Amino acid sequence: MRYGPDDKFWVVVDPTPESEMGDVLFETSLRGLELQFKGGLTMAQNPTIFTDHQEAKYEAYGRLTAMRAAQAVLRAGRENPEARIEIYGADGKLVFEANLEDVRR
Repeated sequence: MRYGPDDKFWVVVDPTPESEMGDVLFETSLRGLELQFKGGLTMAQNPTIFTDHQEAKYEAYGRLTAMRAAQAVLRAGRENPEARIEIYGADGKLVFEANLEDVRR
């Protein structure tokens, strides 16, 4: 597929602890991506380009879930080393679970 300077595509970047979906998934063009890099986007944020919006949403959701799981494990480990971590998606389904004792082994 050929892309010109103004053709649109989707970009997913790594989240920060404060990130929401709109922070890690955005539609842009080559011109827009150039501006993103000039504005502070770096390769350390692992930008990934997608032509399919649904694939980009899955990737963004996965990155957000992984970051939130890691934060929950760290937080719970400090507060209660015997804790169980459960993370639920927006649809209420369990997407990650772990016992901290199992994670430390």
